[in-house]
This record gives sequence, structure tokens and C-alpha cells, in this order.
Amino acid sequence: MIIEKKIYAVIGVFAAIFLHSCNSGQVIKKAENQKIFIEPKVLSRLGDSVRFSINVALPNAFLSRNETYTLSPKFVYGDEVIRFEKKLEVRGDTLDPYEPVELEDSFSMPFREGMEKGALYAVTEFGKGRKNLLVGSSEELLSRGIITTASLAQIGQYRGQDKIPVLGIWLSPDSLKMTGMGTNGWQELEDRLSEYSNLPFSSKSPFLDVLKGPGDWSYKKWKMNGIPHYPEINRSVFARFERDIRQQPEKELGISEVQLSILARNIRQGTIPADTLSERELAEAVAREPGWKEQEQLLLAMEKVYPSPWVYSNLGMVFLNQANRTLAVQEKNQLLENALFAFNRSNAFYENPVAVYNLGLVFWLWGDKFSAYNNFYRALALTRSDELRKVYEAALGAVSIFNGDYRLAAIHLNNAESNPINLFNQGLANVLAKDYYNATLKFEESAIQNMSNGYPFYGLALVAARNGEEGKLYENLGKAVSRNDFLRNRAATDREFFMYHDREGFKEVLRTAKPG
Repeated sequence: MIIEKKIYAVIGVFAAIFLHSCNSGQVIKKAENQKIFIEPKVLSRLGDSVRFSINVALPNAFLSRNETYTLSPKFVYGDEVIRFEKKLEVRGDTLDPYEPVELEDSFSMPFREGMEKGALYAVTEFGKGRKNLLVGSSEELLSRGIITTASLAQIGQYRGQDKIPVLGIWLSPDSLKMTGMGTNGWQELEDRLSEYSNLPFSSKSPFLDVLKGPGDWSYKKWKMNGIPHYPEINRSVFARFERDIRQQPEKELGISEVQLSILARNIRQGTIPADTLSERELAEAVAREPGWKEQEQLLLAMEKVYPSPWVYSNLGMVFLNQANRTLAVQEKNQLLENALFAFNRSNAFYENPVAVYNLGLVFWLWGDKFSAYNNFYRALALTRSDELRKVYEAALGAVSIFNGDYRLAAIHLNNAESNPINLFNQGLANVLAKDYYNATLKFEESAIQNMSNGYPFYGLALVAARNGEEGKLYENLGKAVSRNDFLRNRAATDREFFMYHDREGFKEVLRTAKPG
């Protein structure tokens, strides 16, 4: 009996192997008959995510009544694997055997660094019975790499330029009085308004409320324009205040430049108290310091004796630019935390567009583009200064490109200054919107303004690649990579050029176009 049991066991094993082999063969044949389509064909980063849809066409009688078909995408990059909970699934007992089957759904995954070199696969599984026991599976490559062209949008990131760009808006010492950001705030103007005797206090009170509220001087004047008696107040108080500011000669510091430099150094070193210098003198000393660390030391000293929106806004900008100049992640995050705290302190005095805009740049460097956009938009709302509005519109345009709203980006950038960076961003928005004619015009304008910048030539290479103009691609890509190492490294793996990566002409461009 023991021998018989062993014989039956062996027979059972061989039978299982035989059935599994048959099932595997059937699965392979079934998998070969399915048709899988992905849109877009090459994945693209949109904001902080990657979105795509999968459509599967199955032939008639693809499944028997007790079979289940499941397809799930899988993204692999480096040592990481992203699996999706959402699946395309259908049971054979729900199908008409005489009709083909079509399954479709949309998927999304957060974008992470390194994913641009990954690959998307479709994992197909076949199950049997009520318990849907797995009888076989197959895997098919759907797409390789992720296009990240929108991430080229610029607001002063360091990407191989000769000099690291300065981020944010710096307030000069003169802005202490002009924007109400010194220790006295808007007190001088409040005093002039209170002393105006031709109107009762009840009529002047709404103007005082606006002065104590958010916004810069241009915004406050715009806000007060609809208040009763504004023409009279504007003529008798505000216009005189503005005239006095414009005509006032630059205030003498009272000490020589050498004395200012010596005292500032001693204040930085902590050997003398900060209030040895007046607020105006300390502000001037900060402006004259060439290094970010030296400015930080002076501003921290100034904070103790002359705390003001001006001090905190500039201190935050110092931290912001230090963060943009370090590769150490922990140090960068700490500096951005410091900048966040400083800008919030500036806004705690009164919400001002400069600190709000600079705060948006903190979120931009952190990768939080939604918060960055909100702060840039809020800054735009808090000023009526044409000069500042152009800066904020440019930032809004860049973030809109990153977020995939190219029409909105074009609207913002049309209101920005026509400088090389903004023109490049306009061209980039046009490329992504597939308006290659206007993209070419903007990239060429950007190149004319700054021929040493590789970005507009890279943009022209993108247009050429999409239009299949191989000669123009090599010509412009050569100019781009010879001017910028970041672009050289990017081009070698950029999915915009994947059709050309294996061509000798493309390889020759990367080999021979030396930076310099």
C-alpha cells in the first residue's frame, strides 16, 4: 500500500506539471491576442504627477465562463517598483462570446526624481474558478522614460549658468520710508493724515484702516480711491507726502564709509551693540556687504534692536539664496525653514507683496508648486506697481507651465517683462501647447537678447525634434550643450530626443560640442 501511495503521488505531481504547462501555453496564446494601447505613447510629467490611460481590446470568446482577466500597470525605475491598486478586470461569465471586449481606465502616480529613466509595464493575469486562482501571467513593456520638458520652466534655479542667479526681491535702504517697512511703518503718513484738520476723524478713519491693512503703497492708494473725500485727501496729504519723498535728498549717514565698515564688522563679531548704528546706517551697512553670511549676521543683529518688515523680508531672502546654493539636503531644508519663518514675521507686521512673493519662492524650491502659485498670485493682488506686477506675472507663468496649464502660462507671461528668461518660458509654453511657430519666435528673441545662454537653443532643438528637422536639431542642440553642462547631461537622456539617441549625428553633437 505504501508503494501504491507513492506511485499515485508521483502521478499526481506529473499531472499537475502537465496541466500547468498546458495552462501556461494557453495564457501565452491569450496574451498574444490582446491589444494594449497607452495614451500618451510617451509618458509626460504634468505638475507633480504622471497621468496616462490604458485601453485594452480583447477578441471574441477570449475568456471561458470560469476565467478572469486582470491587467494592472507597473512602473519600474532604479530599485523602485510602483504598483497600482486600480486594475482593469473582467470575468468570462459576464461577456457575450460573440462580441469583442474593450476595457479602459485612467491612472496617475506621483513623480519622483529618477523616474524619467524608468519604464511602464502591463502585467496581465489569468485566474480560474470562483476563487480566481492564478493560472498564468504575462508582462508587456508599454512605455519607456518620462518627458519632463515642463520642468525646464525657470524662476532663477541654478542649472549650469556661469553665475548662480539671485532669487527674490531685495529691499534697498530707501524702501524703509517708501514702503512703510521700517520700524515706524506707516506712522509718518498716519500722523499727517491725523493732523489734517479739514475733515472730521470719522471721515479720515477709513483711510487709516487701509494704511494699517495689507498691501504696498500702490495697493493702498488704489484701495483708498473709492473712499469718500479721496480726491481731497490725495491732493492735500498723499500728493504732498509723495512729493516730499521724491524731493528729499539722500539722508547723510553722519559717518564715513570707512567708519561704517569698521562698526558693521564689530557688530557682526558681537564686540559692540547693534544700536551703535542707527536703523538707517545699519540698513546701509547690510546693503554694502558682499556676502550672504555677512548680511545674515548684520540682519540678525539688526533684528534685536530695529525689528521691522524690512529686516525680516531681507533676512528671509538671505536664507532663501543660501538654500539655493547648497547641495546638502538637510542644510537646504533648514535654510528654507528659516526663510519661511522670516517671511511670515515680515507679513505679521502687515501683509506686504514682497515678503509674500519671496515666500512663494520658498515653496517653489521645496517643490510645492501649488503653494508657490497661491503666494505669487496673492503678491500680484497686493500691489499696483507696474514693475512688481511684471515680476509676479513672470513667476505665475513659470509655475503654470510646470502645472500643465499652458494657456494660463501664456496669459501671465504676456504681462511679464520681455527678458531672456521670460521669453524662454513663453517659448516653452508654446512648445508644450504644440504651437511651434510662436515657440520658435520666442526662443529666437531670447537668444538674441543673450547669446551666451544655452536654453533658447535647447528650445529650438525641441521644436526641431518634434518637427522631424534633424539638421536643425543637431545645429541648435550643439549650441545649447556647448554653453551649458546641465543641458548636455539632460540631452543624453531627454525623451524628447529618444528617436535620435542612437543616431550617429546625435552622438557626434554630444561628443564634439565642448562647453566653453
